[in-house]
Amino acid sequence: MGFYLKQYLVIAQNQSLIIRQLQLTSESLPVEIYAFTNTTVWKDYEAIQSDIFDHLIAIIPEFGLKVYQAPSGADLKESLNVS
Repeated sequence: MGFYLKQYLVIAQNQSLIIRQLQLTSESLPVEIYAFTNTTVWKDYEAIQSDIFDHLIAIIPEFGLKVYQAPSGADLKESLNVS
């Protein structure tokens, strides 16, 4: 991920860039991405943030990992077709 961000021209290369794993839980491996963009335009910032997470989600299988989301009661009712 660090290499990707260092090549991504909209990330400010003269500012701090930190990528770290937070404390592991039974359901997740939290990752913190701390970077600055070369823009302060909110719409552009949101698009950059979205691109970073799209890339992160796309490369997860390369590491033998999967994205996980805990089901809620509504999810279970829908999957079982319960009214």
